[in-house]
Amino acid sequence: MVAKIKNIILWVVVIAYFPILFAFISVTKSKQVCTGVSVAVVDSTNAAFVNSNQISEVILKKYPNLLGGNTKSINCEDIESFLIKHEAIKSCETYRTIEGRLNVFIEQRKPLLRVFSGYKSYYIDEFGKSMPLFDQYTARVLVLSGHVNNLDSLTEVIEFAQFISNDTFWNAQIEQIYVEKNGEFSLAPRVGDQNIYLGSLENYPIKMRNLYALYTKGLHPREWNNYKSINLQYEGQIICTKR
Repeated sequence: MVAKIKNIILWVVVIAYFPILFAFISVTKSKQVCTGVSVAVVDSTNAAFVNSNQISEVILKKYPNLLGGNTKSINCEDIESFLIKHEAIKSCETYRTIEGRLNVFIEQRKPLLRVFSGYKSYYIDEFGKSMPLFDQYTARVLVLSGHVNNLDSLTEVIEFAQFISNDTFWNAQIEQIYVEKNGEFSLAPRVGDQNIYLGSLENYPIKMRNLYALYTKGLHPREWNNYKSINLQYEGQIICTKR
């Protein structure tokens, strides 16, 4: 009986304590000032289009009254909407800490292709959207060059580039897609200096499968440089031309 009474008293004290605690936290929050901004670029080991210091400066320039201001006045959604307009940023998340800091997490856009078209150069990201170059970082990605302006659309090229990027072997081996004057395509390998003539992008998975068979079963690596061109455009055959 005594133990039961003690338990009841304990629960009464706990229940009475919580409103006091919440009231204290509420008052503390209402007086909490912003003491700093912490930015983490979560994929910084893969790319460096933006860095923590740069984003912190951008935020403080846009919101000059942030530091020292009341944390309750910080509009995290507004800051996220502002940052997502940056052409290098794919997504961002912000939140306030109980210590008064604004934490920001940034994920960068991932370039798939670097396009050289006339006097212009830009990236195409993993979703097929264009993105500009950045002075502080150059991404090591597949290059698209040649008569790019002769193409009606980049849709097929982007699909092919995704195929290359998603395959470990081809991502390591193919360095460049070149658009011929007639709108067909050639490939430049990283290993060897032969021209790989693809023709159109029609049935490219089969053409690349045949090329893989040539690399792995047909030619010894020492023989690669004996050939100046590899032609994949004809169905069911590969034509290799010696130097």
